[in-house]
Amino acid sequence: MEIKGFEKFTLIDYPGKAAAVIFLSNCNFKCGFCHNSHLISQEKRSELKTYPKEEVFEHLKKNKGYIDGVVISGGEPTLYAELPLLISELKEMGFKVKLDTNGSHPEILFSLIKNKLVDYVAMDIKTNFNNYNKVCDGDVTGNVKKSIELIKTLKDYEFRTTVVPKVVDRESLLKIAAYLQLNGANKKFVLQQFLPQNCHDPAFLKLKKTSVDELKALQLELKPLFKSVEIRTE
Repeated sequence: MEIKGFEKFTLIDYPGKAAAVIFLSNCNFKCGFCHNSHLISQEKRSELKTYPKEEVFEHLKKNKGYIDGVVISGGEPTLYAELPLLISELKEMGFKVKLDTNGSHPEILFSLIKNKLVDYVAMDIKTNFNNYNKVCDGDVTGNVKKSIELIKTLKDYEFRTTVVPKVVDRESLLKIAAYLQLNGANKKFVLQQFLPQNCHDPAFLKLKKTSVDELKALQLELKPLFKSVEIRTE
């Protein structure tokens, strides 16, 4: 497990909390529109600084009075067998922990939730389930749906989708929203703005970013299906 990014302070990534963000490298989805391509590509991530865990923990200890929580993001954190130990150590230090995941490893999520190691989970739903094999280079819909069932049992969670031109249109979003609403996983849904920057597939750099007006129109349409629908922009 390599820590390839460390954001020392944020008020955005963990709703309602001042937090730090730990970025773990590697991902099993390889989505073309991913803006963290430097964490996916083996060549690119080899050029990144590796943050020793001791260095990260030292900063967290020194700033315990200012930081309430720690976000573990990526990449895809659930690829690592060491993840539960990392989270346990953070919990022992007194931090709330938020996990960002693509939902591909429900068995890891089950263990984390069962052992009360995560306080908040944010799961990306990449597209409607019929298109997952095209977007994520593999049919993982079964695992994604299992993860949704687990995550909805938490007090604090969110599902989020990046509105990518030609990948996630209005019809796709309505299908995603309908599935979440029907299965009682409709506490919070986040519409994320696509930005043609640092994409894993250079073809996506040629697309236009999603307009805020488009996101607001989609937000209004989806609001009846969720307790909360938010927009996240650059």
